[in-house]
Amino acid sequence: MFTFGSKVLIGATVVATIAAIVYGLTQEGSLGTVGLISAALGLGLLAGVNLYARDSDVSSMDAAALTESAAARPTPGPSMWPIVAALGGTLVVIGLVSFPVVFIFGLIALLAATAEWMVQAWSERASGDVRFNADVRSRLAHPLEFPVLAAIGVGIIIYSFSRIMLFLSKTSGPAVFGVIGALILVVGFIVAFSDSLRAGAIATVSVVAALGLVTGGVAAALGGERELHPHETTGALAADGGCDTPDETEADEHASQTVAAKANLTAEITLNEDGTLLAHNLGVQGEIDEVVVTRANPTNIQFRNESTESRRLVLDLGTQPELDEEGNEIEGSEIPNQRCTQMTEDGGTQFLTFSIPVASSYAPTPYRFIVPGVDTAVLEVEVP
Repeated sequence: MFTFGSKVLIGATVVATIAAIVYGLTQEGSLGTVGLISAALGLGLLAGVNLYARDSDVSSMDAAALTESAAARPTPGPSMWPIVAALGGTLVVIGLVSFPVVFIFGLIALLAATAEWMVQAWSERASGDVRFNADVRSRLAHPLEFPVLAAIGVGIIIYSFSRIMLFLSKTSGPAVFGVIGALILVVGFIVAFSDSLRAGAIATVSVVAALGLVTGGVAAALGGERELHPHETTGALAADGGCDTPDETEADEHASQTVAAKANLTAEITLNEDGTLLAHNLGVQGEIDEVVVTRANPTNIQFRNESTESRRLVLDLGTQPELDEEGNEIEGSEIPNQRCTQMTEDGGTQFLTFSIPVASSYAPTPYRFIVPGVDTAVLEVEVP
């Protein structure tokens, strides 16, 4: 016996087949014929499926269908994973034409939603008992979900807190940090020693605090970080060709006036009180008026200031091309090629490490150590 749905689909298949034959015999074009034949095949496939499933009707003689048929099973609960999967697919498409990070987050959301959706669909068909199905899903998914969600939550909190601290000024940041820490300590003390607080109230306070932190982090991220002034170093000073200044610069602030014993020094250079610059090799008696440096090897020099004023030691290597902000050479423009120590106080020591890749014989100008502001302080450097 044919069901009503089967009759409709079989009739539609017959009509589409007759229409394809008539159209093919009366018309010259083949496009309409192909379309009608395709419609007949599709309707025939649906008719066959419907005949096999009998419109999903259950025979009145089948007593087991009262508990085992699909209609007897409980209705599946609502799921948010289709929405998450759609959002992930949208982010993937947007990320392909915008930023890679958007594509990555979209792909993660799409894969996670697909996996969760599959697990939920599988668990809902485990039995006819809703509570048992939920327990099956919990045993399978919770050991993976809880650590991942905890890591994501901690990451969001840390990132939000970092955005807030970077948004605040250098002086107000520690104060806000102390206030937040004190509030957390007070709330923790109240929760630990109060027996009248309910779990719902504690959860509400925690959720409000987390939302406030995340909201503040988002607002701070949109507002941008505070301006961080980069501290100048002797490397930056040398790159700009400014080592030959006798004045104190930002790179000289809080300079250490001692050198560790394990510095593996090649030689010690001393600026005497009379303005002369002399050197001596460690472990060798006597002073020398020329320092010999191995080519292309890291060399460590200790500078000792025995004069009455603060001075710096400068290694003068001639000139080098000036670079623009993008690191390209500026044609026809050159700046001094130097290496230098921080400003050294009277009686203090500084450490200088450098490497010279070109031998002295190939250099356009001689290599030498100098002390800005002291014309008599010159020490030749020989690179074999």
